[in-house]
Amino acid sequence: MAELITRAVPLGISACVFRCPVRYNGKAFDALALLGRERTDFAFTPVCPECMAGFGVPRMPIHLTGTGQEVLAGRAAVRDRRGRDVTDALVAGSRACLDALERAGVRAMIVKESSPSCGVYRARVGKKRTEQREGSGVFGAMLLETGWFLIPDTALSNPLMWWDWRRRLHAWLWLDDRGIARSRDLYDAWHVVKFVLQETSRPFADEIGRELAALPKNPSAETLQELKGRIMDGLRAPSNRARIRQAMWKTYANARKKGKLDGTDLHDLRVDSPEVTANLDRIVRDLTTLERISFENDLLFGTSPVIARDARRVRARDAAKEA
Repeated sequence: MAELITRAVPLGISACVFRCPVRYNGKAFDALALLGRERTDFAFTPVCPECMAGFGVPRMPIHLTGTGQEVLAGRAAVRDRRGRDVTDALVAGSRACLDALERAGVRAMIVKESSPSCGVYRARVGKKRTEQREGSGVFGAMLLETGWFLIPDTALSNPLMWWDWRRRLHAWLWLDDRGIARSRDLYDAWHVVKFVLQETSRPFADEIGRELAALPKNPSAETLQELKGRIMDGLRAPSNRARIRQAMWKTYANARKKGKLDGTDLHDLRVDSPEVTANLDRIVRDLTTLERISFENDLLFGTSPVIARDARRVRARDAAKEA
């Protein structure tokens, strides 16, 4: 059966993509427009390092002379359009945001990618918009040090990619909360999340599987935590559209073949094979329906082994089963 998260997940988010007009020009984005009712699965904490730095709105844009990692190491600086050094202010504002997120119990965050403050995977370095390199913004570099689950705002560019990030986020949070005191604990956790990792990177999943099989009878706590950490790192790696569609079809077909869905109310679901052309909305609708079916019937939908459901829905399902 699927594992459940029944509370609203604390989720940090760059304020400028949460419809807060805090960008240097006073504008904002709405990265969550496609979520709809799914917003209630999360408790958002919007933050803006540049506002907390005291830069105000509107303000002169800032740029980095190196990546955020280099700024924090003292090898680069943050400057405004007039060339003034504002490094200390942005570092202080970033730390203030991090403190607020920690008080909110945040372990995952949606960040504005390419931002000189919040960007995580690519930083804009220099005054020109085209100057980017591998590395992070200042706040992004701090976030990477936390080990949190970090989601670029581009992950919400279409329903399918967000679905992929969401299901990995839920699996990551579930595993992070799970105590691992002995090898059996890790084996049981692996059985739940391995489906996602097999889809995103089969070689990595196979490597982890071999290492688990080779564990001594009583491995050290350090060995168990190191393996758990590597599995969590693997859950951060995104998939792609073709793999997601293939995984959906494989899971559905296997459930049919083994008879798990016989007699189950499929809500008029008709899942097409990967060779059939379908738009993103259709694919996500199929995936979401399969998640709901697995929840209602205590089935394990491998593509989404951990799903979020309101506690009231869980109680209603359990009551219906007992009736």
